[in-house]
Amino acid sequence: MQYIDKSKEEFLSEIYRIVEKIRLKIGLNKSEITISDFEFKIDAENKDNLILMFYTPTRTDKSLLIGPGGWVIGKLREKLNDNFKENLIIRVESYIDRKKELETIENSVFQLKKNGLDISSKKDALVVIQCENDLSSIDFIKKYFNPFCITFDLGTAMLPHKNRNRIEQVLNDKNINYEILSPYLLNNKQIIDAISKNPCEIVCNTLISEMITYAEDKNFEIIIFNHFNKDYELINGIHIINFLKMFPVKLNSLIHKGRSLDCPLFIQSCKRNKITKTFKVKQIVSEVYSGLVEPTEGAEEIMKYLK
Repeated sequence: MQYIDKSKEEFLSEIYRIVEKIRLKIGLNKSEITISDFEFKIDAENKDNLILMFYTPTRTDKSLLIGPGGWVIGKLREKLNDNFKENLIIRVESYIDRKKELETIENSVFQLKKNGLDISSKKDALVVIQCENDLSSIDFIKKYFNPFCITFDLGTAMLPHKNRNRIEQVLNDKNINYEILSPYLLNNKQIIDAISKNPCEIVCNTLISEMITYAEDKNFEIIIFNHFNKDYELINGIHIINFLKMFPVKLNSLIHKGRSLDCPLFIQSCKRNKITKTFKVKQIVSEVYSGLVEPTEGAEEIMKYLK
């Protein structure tokens, strides 16, 4: 078959042998792991990357295959990488999580249709880009909508120069039209107020009127805003969608080229405000239990906000 010169059964037998050796070498207990299927596909973001996707029947099998801290899957990648001309990337997904994800998407499409928005054909959408998850979700959004992006620059406290430059670079690379908007600059009092509470509510959600005005002027009927307090709302005839709530995407799919665009206000808020920190930790834990975040990635995210 393509990429390997052996049958699926032979390849999986080899994987089981390698994984067992790796687990024993790093001091892990011998465990029975089941891999239901696998496939190879070229990375849409980088044609030099070859993705080997393993599918497991349960999360337990998935966790055993990945190993603590990703050690097992990392060592497996090192062992296999030289067999391919492309750079090998290994990912693992359980059928249970995938089934949940598809059910959530199906339900979201149905709910939007009930609210008068049929997305069976792509429609133009105004997409707000402020952080890494916004930026990296663009490729997923493009499956359902034709995006035009806006970013609010209210000063470097909210949007540092490196973050703004990165947003512009990525959108230019993807040939996506965008505009940077600066309706006002945050003053010291507003900054202090924002980091004393939840900046997404104090700053981002107060910009909704700006988004609606822009959408009305440019004839957009859809706004995608991942920081919205709700999953969906119809305001002035404009559909506002929290895409990452209605169309769940795994955290590891939202890491764009391994770089991060963390919101400075939110990081500072977590350092100063126990309520914001608790809110974020609970959100990450919930995403881990729902299968949207790997346990190791969830732990890394939590530590980022606890520092």
